[in-house]
Amino acid sequence: MMQPRRLFFYGTLTHEQANSLTQTLLPRLGGRPRRGWLRGALFLRRDPMGHYPVLLPGAGRVQGWVYGGLRPIPRTVLAAFDAWEYCDPRRPARGEYRRVNCVVHTRSGPLCAAAYFPNRRAPLGLQAVPGGDFAAYATARGLAVLTG
Repeated sequence: MMQPRRLFFYGTLTHEQANSLTQTLLPRLGGRPRRGWLRGALFLRRDPMGHYPVLLPGAGRVQGWVYGGLRPIPRTVLAAFDAWEYCDPRRPARGEYRRVNCVVHTRSGPLCAAAYFPNRRAPLGLQAVPGGDFAAYATARGLAVLTG
């Protein structure tokens, strides 16, 4: 897979969720974050360590942020995000998630960005996130968010 120039994050990896990964790596992506959305469906997964979103194919809108810009994302930064998402770009079908190039819609027009999608069928018990905005949903309900 070609080295992406942009990443689309919609949950625990945005600047809206402060954790060691976002505070360390997001600044290394370059540019300033842009609000955007892509086609899909967003679901909430409960974990003993906090809630996190799961992006699945669908007809709705999933809200998030585009990070990066003109230069390819540094390999070490991309490797850290891949590790967080249990993504193996050399063997995409083996990881828990795969990095997929998508069209993200922004105010300035559509952009190509990579996003993480699960490789396996969605587990039972996922709860739909109305409006597709994880940060707003979690904040409105006072949910503990997975931080690492």
